[in-house]
Amino acid sequence: MAKKIKIDTDKFDMDLEKDGTSLKVDIDTPNVDIKIVKDEIHKEFNLDSKNIDIHVEKTPDGVEVKVDAKGVLWKAVAKRIVKFVLRRFKLGK
Repeated sequence: MAKKIKIDTDKFDMDLEKDGTSLKVDIDTPNVDIKIVKDEIHKEFNLDSKNIDIHVEKTPDGVEVKVDAKGVLWKAVAKRIVKFVLRRFKLGK
């Protein structure tokens, strides 16, 4: 049985869905959009903001990472986020 939680306000929308071992999270704010999909085969993380865009996807074929960050500070922040996501997906140290 799937569990779903939905929160909608003027400046914040969140959808959570869990079904067995799969998990879907979608968070939308005026400045940041985050989407996470995690199941046994496919894992995906997307973060879109004004200064950072990150896309991490793990499929049976391998891992794809795309990062677009503006400025040295945002590139350092993006690197930390990617490192954290890869660790969560059990791909990095």
